[in-house]
Amino acid sequence: VYRACVEDYLAIPLIPGEKIAAERFPGAVNTLCIEAMMQDGRALQAGTSHYLGQNFAKALNIQFQSREGKQEYVHTTSWGASTRLLGGLVMTHADDDGMRTPPRIAPQQIVIIPILRDDAQKQNVMEYCESLQKELQAQTMDGQPLRVRFDARDIPGSDKRWEWIKKGAPLLLEIGPRDVEGGKVCVTRRDQLRVSVVHQHRD
Repeated sequence: VYRACVEDYLAIPLIPGEKIAAERFPGAVNTLCIEAMMQDGRALQAGTSHYLGQNFAKALNIQFQSREGKQEYVHTTSWGASTRLLGGLVMTHADDDGMRTPPRIAPQQIVIIPILRDDAQKQNVMEYCESLQKELQAQTMDGQPLRVRFDARDIPGSDKRWEWIKKGAPLLLEIGPRDVEGGKVCVTRRDQLRVSVVHQHRD
C-alpha cells in the first residue's frame, strides 16, 4: 500500500528490494525497502519495513496468551516513512523554475489567471474566469472535485504566473479580453512550460 501511494500519488519511481544481512535494521530478521530514483539517477531510500521476529518482544517482555492458554512472545514489525519523502519529491519533480507538483497531491490542480490590461474589460474577464472555475470544479479526478483556484488578486498577471510556476501548479489557464471574445483559454502545463495551447471553452 505504501509503495502504491508513493508511486501513484507522489509519482516517484521506485525499485523494491531486500536488504542484505549487513544492512538490516539491528535486531531485525528481515528488512525490505523501496528505493526512490531521483532525476540524476541516484537512489533515495524512501521507506523500509522490518520484520523483528520475537527479538524485541523478548527484550521488552511483550507477551500474549495463546489459544492454548500459554504465554508466548509476540512477533513484531517496524515500518514507516520520514520527511525525506518531501526532499525526494523535490529532487524527483523540481526543475530550474521551481516545483512541478504531481496533480494528485497538488493543493491547486488548476489555477486561473486573468490577464487585465485596463479596467474597461475587467468585469467581463473576471466573470468569464468565475464561470470557468465553477465549470471545472464540477468535474472530478480520482473521485474528488478538481481543486481550482481563481487568482483574483490585484497584482500583474505575469507575477501571478511566475508565482504559480514556482509553486508547481499542474495547469495554468490564462484568460484575457481576446480570449473572452473568442471563447478560449490559454493553457500551460507546468511540466511543459514552453508549450502553450489554446482550447475552445464551451459555455
